[in-house]
Amino acid sequence: MSFDEKLLDGKYLYFKDGAQYSEEVFKVTKESKSQGNYTFSSEILSRVATGEFLKVYVDYELSHQFEPLNVRIKRSLGERKSTERYVFDTKERIVHYSFDGADGHNEMVKVVPAKAHIATPAFLTSTLMTQIKRIDSTQVTQYAIITSQNLWSYESPFSEGQVYVDLKSLDSVELELNGNKISATHCTMFEGEKNEFETDFFLSKYFNIPYQAKFPNDIEIRVDKLKTYEVEYKNMFK
Repeated sequence: MSFDEKLLDGKYLYFKDGAQYSEEVFKVTKESKSQGNYTFSSEILSRVATGEFLKVYVDYELSHQFEPLNVRIKRSLGERKSTERYVFDTKERIVHYSFDGADGHNEMVKVVPAKAHIATPAFLTSTLMTQIKRIDSTQVTQYAIITSQNLWSYESPFSEGQVYVDLKSLDSVELELNGNKISATHCTMFEGEKNEFETDFFLSKYFNIPYQAKFPNDIEIRVDKLKTYEVEYKNMFK
């Protein structure tokens, strides 16, 4: 019998023009067995213009080799609710997708590229694909991405595309966050042609989860807290 062992937890803060507008509380767990699965979980809370709170819950389960297995995204805003789910058949390279929202239950099944990453609203999971394939130090690294436009009702099937990650330096850069100096890996991420939606990311040594990112239109997300658990798991990151 196995149980989930907590490896990390923490919180991100979201800023627009210097003003905080959202926060994301997260944790990373692993099954306490040999070759156990990992789960990256986030709760995102944002106040919208009406004064209501948008709540988004993301649970992203991966194999010990960091292949996606099961991804669930739950959203709620007042009376509106939706649940989106991806379940992977890793042998057949098939994704079973379902969406429950205002228009009821919808499903689709599709063959996808090997080791495709799921784009979710959680900042925590935004760079998970770099655990499947390391960032190349000599050239831009391409990753397969699955995205969905479905929020409250089913609009269309999920789609496949690519994102690109460019390592800016072989050496770590020093960040100062909340008065603490930390080392990070600096890279940029973009879609399509170079400089299209290009974003600066600063990655931690913990599964490459981001410490900070600077998006266009003066949007920034940065870590506020990050805690590691258990000596044996800390040793994983040395």
